[in-house]
Amino acid sequence: MNKSRFIFYLLISFFLGLIEFLNDLEDENASEAFEFVPVIIPFSFVIILTIYYSRFYVLKHPLFTKYIKNKNPIITWVFYIVFILIETLILTTVISVLGYFFGEDKMETGVTSLFYWISFTVIISLILFVYMMELFLDTESKKKEIEIKLSKIENESTRAKYLSLKKQLNPHFLFNSFNSLSALINIDVNKADQFLLELSNVYRYNLDHSEELVVPLNKELELIKSYMALQTIRFKESIHINYLIDKSKFSYLLPPMTLELLIENAIKHNIIEKKTPLNITIATIDNYIVVENNYQPRANPVNKYESHGIGLKNLKNQYELIYNEMPSFEVVDKKYIAKIPLLTPNL
Repeated sequence: MNKSRFIFYLLISFFLGLIEFLNDLEDENASEAFEFVPVIIPFSFVIILTIYYSRFYVLKHPLFTKYIKNKNPIITWVFYIVFILIETLILTTVISVLGYFFGEDKMETGVTSLFYWISFTVIISLILFVYMMELFLDTESKKKEIEIKLSKIENESTRAKYLSLKKQLNPHFLFNSFNSLSALINIDVNKADQFLLELSNVYRYNLDHSEELVVPLNKELELIKSYMALQTIRFKESIHINYLIDKSKFSYLLPPMTLELLIENAIKHNIIEKKTPLNITIATIDNYIVVENNYQPRANPVNKYESHGIGLKNLKNQYELIYNEMPSFEVVDKKYIAKIPLLTPNL
């Protein structure tokens, strides 16, 4: 229980003590009416704390979270009602026993007594009040968490757009693309036209999907085919790509430009020569997209001082905000393997 809740429930206890004082004041003088107030306040506070912590521990218990919560709304509400009634009966019985031993002249406190049912009414009112208050506070807390999370998602999305645009407009990419286009114009006009078409596809994808949080896998693959068409013209037989994609995963989602980022990193950081070609495989395994390439790192990677893993870090940040599982990157048996979770379309 945090400090604000503690103070709030303590004030409620003082309020109950005040009600008791004003009620007794109608038939007694001030000193006699005040006699039970020092007992009512701490006793009420103990009751409220008991209600709070019993609710807290029961609703956080694995049996509730695993077998009852979110399974079926009707079952959940039935559980709440039964639990509240049981808690009310237990606390009412405790108060009745205390009233019998410490009340005036062994007052009647049995189930048929007025004292029992007054206690029952007070206790169930307190329980409902605490439950409604906690529900309200939990809802407000979740709203704030969602607002903070949405703000972070927006910031990461904006950052991803900036990095993606910067990457596509960086002089290295443009220089290499225009060099390849210039060479093709003098050799094969048809190939030059195809190259220009694929280059426009890459930029169009960036413009069309830069505002989206996630995109379908099939859209990402369309981008990669255009992107790899450019790289194949540039590197010729020194680069190869293999697709092992389950078509049933086409509608699954991932952040835009994810595959392009991974392939660009492979090209940027690995040797690409005719004798040692770069072999890239994109495959779906369960609910993951796996991008794998033979690991043959350059002595001096292209843009070494510009990268610093910013793209991969940004990708991890995006997954941290939109999903409960993170991408993984590792080198196994001289192969660099990037494993990216796919989000199911109904999320």
